[in-house]
Amino acid sequence: MVELLDNLTQSAATLAAFIAAAALYYRTRRQTYFLLACFLGCFMLGTFHWTLYILLFESTPQVFYVSELAWIASYLFLLTLEYVLATEEEKKFRHPALLLVPIFCIPQLILYLRFGEILGNLLMVGLTMVAALFALRGLIFARRQSGKARDRQYFHGVVLAIIFLEFGLWTSSCFWLSDTMSNPYFWFDFLLSASFLALIPAMKKAVSS
Repeated sequence: MVELLDNLTQSAATLAAFIAAAALYYRTRRQTYFLLACFLGCFMLGTFHWTLYILLFESTPQVFYVSELAWIASYLFLLTLEYVLATEEEKKFRHPALLLVPIFCIPQLILYLRFGEILGNLLMVGLTMVAALFALRGLIFARRQSGKARDRQYFHGVVLAIIFLEFGLWTSSCFWLSDTMSNPYFWFDFLLSASFLALIPAMKKAVSS
């Protein structure tokens, strides 16, 4: 019951965020809003499929599945958005703190490969690791700027939060406790839903900078 509530909450949150991003694109015709809408729309479709599968078959998919394809597509759009948003100076920026991303992600990947299939884990961890690298680079770079350019830090901070929560979800799913709120998996997922909504005001700040 808690898992169904969790999935319905995330479906509603991603749908609301997708509608908001699509409306902003319709009004402004900015490419960044279009890419954000694509990210949220693909993630929403993946969550919808996952929820329907649980409702119809009363279990979760055990092999490479349609939802995973949608989530992979969503992170491809997120990577494209991060690349488009970055200035040429930011793309050349390097900082030692970026090493923290592979140090964190690679051990997690090894753990996931013990519990799941190879291709999906390699794709998802690979995409999120690159997205985290772009986001951390953008966050550090933005915090060194002044004026409105500094406002981009909020978008990159939300992206980092989303990726951290995703890893929290995946890790807690390897050690599933119960279908109750005592399971940290659901706390990570509810926070992830809130993070999707936070992307909209963060993107507006980034675009106006």
